[in-house]
Amino acid sequence: MHVRFGTDGVRGVANQQLTVELALALGRASVRVFGTSRVYVGRDTRRSGPLLEAAVLAGICAEGAEAVPLGVVPTPAVAHAATGPDAAGVMISASHNPFADNGLKLFAPGGRKLSDAEQHEVESILDSLLDGAVHGGPTGAGVGVIGAHPEALEAYEASVADALQGRTLDGLRLVVDCANGSNTVIGPEVLQRLGAEVSALSVSPDGENINAECGSTHPDPLCLAVVEQGADLGIAFDGDADRLVAVDHRGRVVDGDQLIAMCATDLRDRGALSNDTVVVTVMSNLGFRRAMETAGLKVEVTGVGDRYVLEALDDGGH
Repeated sequence: MHVRFGTDGVRGVANQQLTVELALALGRASVRVFGTSRVYVGRDTRRSGPLLEAAVLAGICAEGAEAVPLGVVPTPAVAHAATGPDAAGVMISASHNPFADNGLKLFAPGGRKLSDAEQHEVESILDSLLDGAVHGGPTGAGVGVIGAHPEALEAYEASVADALQGRTLDGLRLVVDCANGSNTVIGPEVLQRLGAEVSALSVSPDGENINAECGSTHPDPLCLAVVEQGADLGIAFDGDADRLVAVDHRGRVVDGDQLIAMCATDLRDRGALSNDTVVVTVMSNLGFRRAMETAGLKVEVTGVGDRYVLEALDDGGH
């Protein structure tokens, strides 16, 4: 069996292309490639999530590392946990795909996306582990354990709040569509803690309704709710809460280029935009680039994939 990663991990129909055997092998590979003593594992609300989670955790323990299940969490929470000492991360999610699909995404130590070399190494190890042979591991006291570290999730939530740098959301009326997915609990709770009045939609996951006529791929219900409730704005997350679609107070969708432009000019005005530079992929349109030029900001363009954006940010000190 040959496993190849896409731009953001591996996906397929759960229990068909994305099998328990593959999840077990990826758990083992995460320890072999990174050599960490701890791997954090998160998932979204899909029916197949617990099945694949159990296999990933077993694979990690089979290699002698500590496996830490975070439960249902946003993908960025797993990346944040992987910034801890001697840790890596695995997220089980197919993002905005239908519920029958699932996926496996790896985070290297430091919460990084995999480099090309690391990705090729993972693929090679997966091929080796899935060759049908018996693969042993540590025995006795060398066998890994499943641990609990609730402080990892608490630290992630604090980091989201800290992004406001002491400001609050007092007086802001929000409608949040959680797509019956990963942000069903954490999203509304954090926003309320920051002072916003939150009306939450699609917060009753049943294992099958993730992304179903809701969330970032179906923003129409959010648009209607924002207008009906007289809210200031709306936010629709995707299934694993690593992206969003925003809606203004008139119920109009605000696209990604507009969001990046607003964030960039706000950071520049507060003296917090390193090198006055914005990094985007080739998917950003010409209008965005012209708007940034008019604002006196430089734009650096990468290939499609957030890992290329992160690499460019790091390489340029942006």
